[in-house]
Amino acid sequence: MSDLSLWHATANKHPKRPSLEGEKTCDVVIIGGGFTGLSVAYHLQQRNVKTIVLEAQSVGWGASGRNGGEVLIGYVEPMSALAKKYGRETAKQMFQMSMDCVDVIANIIEKENIQCDFFRNGNMLTAYKPSHLDSLKKEQEFLYDEYHFETKVIEKEDMHTEMESTYYHGAHIDDKSAIFHPLNYCLGLADAVEKYGGTIYENSEAMKIEHPSKDEVVVKTRNGSVKAKHIGIFVNAYTTDLHKLIKRAIVPVESIVLATERLPEELCKRLIVNNRAACDTKNLLYYYRLSADHRMVFGGSGRTTSKRDAKRLFIHLQKGMTEVFPALKDAKVEYTWSGKVGFTIEKIPYIGQLDDGTHFAFGYAGHGAAMSTLLGKIVAANIVNEGDKNNPLDRSNLKPIPFHSHNAKGLGIMKYYFKIKDYIS
Repeated sequence: MSDLSLWHATANKHPKRPSLEGEKTCDVVIIGGGFTGLSVAYHLQQRNVKTIVLEAQSVGWGASGRNGGEVLIGYVEPMSALAKKYGRETAKQMFQMSMDCVDVIANIIEKENIQCDFFRNGNMLTAYKPSHLDSLKKEQEFLYDEYHFETKVIEKEDMHTEMESTYYHGAHIDDKSAIFHPLNYCLGLADAVEKYGGTIYENSEAMKIEHPSKDEVVVKTRNGSVKAKHIGIFVNAYTTDLHKLIKRAIVPVESIVLATERLPEELCKRLIVNNRAACDTKNLLYYYRLSADHRMVFGGSGRTTSKRDAKRLFIHLQKGMTEVFPALKDAKVEYTWSGKVGFTIEKIPYIGQLDDGTHFAFGYAGHGAAMSTLLGKIVAANIVNEGDKNNPLDRSNLKPIPFHSHNAKGLGIMKYYFKIKDYIS
C-alpha cells in the first residue's frame, strides 16, 4: 500500500520548477500554487498582467492534488437553507455562481487541451436515512421552483439503476456536476499560466510580507524576494502565520481518501452505473467515485495524528467502503492519503480584499475542486477593477473566528456529536 495519493502516482509528466533566487518584480505576486492561485494567475495573464506564483512545495501539493476530484455544483448546505439564511436573491446569485464554476473549468480544459479525465455526468447525493430522502425531495422541489433547475430523485427500490448497493434509501441527482483527475487539471493550469507569460516558483515558501508604500508590496522567501503592486494569498486550509487574520478566519479539517486496485470494467459499470460523482447525507459523510483507470476512490473525515492512528482510520474507512459496496470486500487498497479541507464559520467560501491590500479566497468546505477556479477568475477581475461589487461571497470586512486557537478541540467534540446525530437522525 502506498501513502502517495493516486493522483500523484498517476500524474501527467510535468517539469520540476525552480525555487526563487534573488530579487524579482511583477504586477501581482500570488502565494499558493493550487487551483485558486493558478486561476488568478491564468486569468491575469490573459489581460497581460505579469504574475509570479510562489508555491511552498510543488504545484498541486495541497488540497488541489489531494481531493476526491468531484466538481460539484452547490454548497455544503442545501440551497433552501442558504435562501433562509441570506435571502432569496442572494441565494440565487450564489447558486448561479456554483453553476458557472463547472462551466469555467470545462472551458479552460477545452481551450488549453488539459488531459485530466473530465467527465460531466452529474452528482449523486445518496440518502443515509429514509428521513434524509424526504429532505432531498423537498430540495428538488425548491431548486425547480426557485431556479428552474431540474434534478431527479431515485427511490430506494430503483437505486440499482444508479449503483450496486442497498446501503442507501434513495438519491438526489443533478446532471451538471463532474469528476476529473484533480492534480492533472492543476498541472495543466500551471502549464497554461506559463504559456501566457506567468512565472511559477516551487519550494519557495513565502516567509514575510512587507508594505514599503501604499502601492508596493514585497514578499520574502528564504533565498529571494518579489516586489509587486498587488498581492494575493490563496493557500486555503494550509494557511500559516504569514497573515494572521486570514489564518484565524479559516478552520482546517482533515479528510482521508483511499483508492483500490484496478477493478474489472464490468464491475465498475455496476458499482456506479453512470460514472457520477457521489456523496451521502451523513454529517460525517462518505464521498466516492470511480477513477478513469477503474479504481474506486473513497473518502471520509478523519484526523491522522500518527501512523497507528492513520492505520486505524483507513481500516475503518475501508470497512465503510465495503458496507456501501459489498462487492469490494476482497478488493485490495493500493493508495491511502489525507489532506486538509478549509471551512469558514459560515461554511461558504470567502473572497475579498483586506485593508492592507491583500486579496484572498478560501474556505471551500469540500467544494474547492469546483468553486476555486471561478473565485480565482473573480479575484483577477477585482485586481484590475473589473469585478462585480455585489459578489455574495465577498467578505472584505474579514473577522477572525472567536476562540480560533481552540478549534482543534472543538472539532473533536463536533465530530463526536455528528457521529451520534448520524446514528439517531
